[in-house]
Amino acid sequence: MWRLDEILEAVKGTAYRVEKDIFTNVSTDSRTIDEGELFIPITGPSFDGHLFIGTAYEKSRSGALCERKRENICPGTPGTIILVEDTIEALLNLARYKRERLDTTCIAITGSNGKTTTKEILVSMMKDSVTVHCNEKNYNNLIGVSKSILAIEGKPEFCVFELGTNSKGEIRKLAEAAMPDISLITNINPSHLEGLKTMEGILEEKLDLFYHTKEGGRVFINADDPYIMPRYKDLKRTPHAYGITGEALFHLTIDESFGWEGSQITIAFPGNHLTTKTSLLGTHNLYNILAASSIAYSIGIDKEIIGKAIETFTSYSMRFKPVMTQKGIAIIDDTYNANPSSMEWAISTLLELPAKGKKIVILGDMKELGEKSKEYHRQLGRFLKASDIPLTILIGQEVKETYEELGKERAQLFEDKKSLVEYLDGQLRQGDTILVKGSRSSKMEEIVEALT
Repeated sequence: MWRLDEILEAVKGTAYRVEKDIFTNVSTDSRTIDEGELFIPITGPSFDGHLFIGTAYEKSRSGALCERKRENICPGTPGTIILVEDTIEALLNLARYKRERLDTTCIAITGSNGKTTTKEILVSMMKDSVTVHCNEKNYNNLIGVSKSILAIEGKPEFCVFELGTNSKGEIRKLAEAAMPDISLITNINPSHLEGLKTMEGILEEKLDLFYHTKEGGRVFINADDPYIMPRYKDLKRTPHAYGITGEALFHLTIDESFGWEGSQITIAFPGNHLTTKTSLLGTHNLYNILAASSIAYSIGIDKEIIGKAIETFTSYSMRFKPVMTQKGIAIIDDTYNANPSSMEWAISTLLELPAKGKKIVILGDMKELGEKSKEYHRQLGRFLKASDIPLTILIGQEVKETYEELGKERAQLFEDKKSLVEYLDGQLRQGDTILVKGSRSSKMEEIVEALT
């Protein structure tokens, strides 16, 4: 429930018209808004929520925010109207206003790779011991995190938020809204270079999470990441290092690999240790497990509960998820997204897995790499050339650079998915293993669907 005076204070707005001064909630979607909710019209490069203020009012009988530059639409719009400079900033301010009044411990996670998986593993470790609220799926941008904070009900002991960015300053804004007591950066790798420009830009953007964690709070640092540890210098928060290859307060050891069945691992905590099994594949997932375990143990979750959560947690849709077809072909669906590091991790994991037949990779473009896109796609080609992958199938425009590195002896390049799938029909045999991966906009899951 929101009072008009609270909203005006939170969003730094002014009332253009007042017909209703109590609102049951807020909504950014005119299609799903309920009666009594305040509509916040979001504006983006290809859409303008102000066009739907009237539609929203027909359902809510309530009111809306409106950007001052769009004040011209207000005379013909019924309901309470509150003028603000920017509706996305207003949404963030409203979320921060609510967060400031919540007595909860906030955990925030960012990084180039592994954010969502780390968050989901951590929540699975916590949920049976404490009350916890988290952002669903990967709703990690300015709008998604704000809505997640505004969706908090009751008094959860903990909130876990995944924070994402593709341009400078977004992590700072998200951290100011979430006000984390505990924070973690999974890693720093080439991603969203269109907006962040350089590796230094990525590092500075991610480190904003640590610098905007509450003073006296705890920050968890991947000791094996070559960027974070050398640059993070801060005496106002308590650092906790975790790692696999180097020395760290929290350390993971691989005891035994079970191939497709996962591995047995031991995690060393301060003064304690845990041995358990995981079905997740790849070293990159072991870092996600270790990161989540480090935070869970530090907030008092029993190690046995942590171990059980690790053992029962399974990969989910489009994140290195193995699928067996009726023809006996194993397909690894890793189609959620891709950047240079995650490509190499996925291919390396494929190479480590046992297979009766041949191993094939189907790769799409890696997006948002900016001026270095050509270089990174060439680098991917060199990585594949040095591997034992006998056949690489490529689809897209930017992977033409990868094809140039590999050559027609090791790779096939396609313009469309239909011809790609038709080609595969004559190549695949029982026992073969296929990795499918590409950036979200490539919709590589359509290939997985066609093959299964």
